[in-house]
Amino acid sequence: MKSEIKESFLITEEDYIDMCLSRQKYMIPKENKIILAVMGIIAILCGTEAFINIRGNVYQIICWFLLIGIGLYVLSYYEVINPLITKDHAAKFFRYNQKLINSKTFTINSETFSMTDQMHCIKIPIRYIDKIVESKTTLLIFTGKEEFTFVPKRVLSKEQINIIRSMIAEEKYVRLPKEV
Repeated sequence: MKSEIKESFLITEEDYIDMCLSRQKYMIPKENKIILAVMGIIAILCGTEAFINIRGNVYQIICWFLLIGIGLYVLSYYEVINPLITKDHAAKFFRYNQKLINSKTFTINSETFSMTDQMHCIKIPIRYIDKIVESKTTLLIFTGKEEFTFVPKRVLSKEQINIIRSMIAEEKYVRLPKEV
């Protein structure tokens, strides 16, 4: 069975922001998130414990509240703060470079993958796709460790996505567990 999927689309600002958030979520190691969360919890607990049991003068109380505040910041960094910063930067980048955005044609079959626009054409054998990362809104198609292109899932049907999943080796297909 030789299935081919071919879709043309124009990247919107929302598509670009979703891609940036998906890439960020995939590229940040879980260990970093865990270490930062533990550090934040420890800071909150230490600040609360010190405030309740030690108190001290006004300056010390301010320090305990600052420790709690820093703990809250660190704890929420990867889930709240960093995504907000990423959204802002992606929106500004997209608006500034909007003239460079043109229509793209995505084609994939059991043998090749290609992405074409007015300025570029990527065409590689499907076995050389390093990884496909699927989020709620985006397919990130890695052609190298850090080189990738993307397809907004809004341009693909569920059936087409299932066909893509079946074309790619299971160990090369990653679905992000928690949506961004």
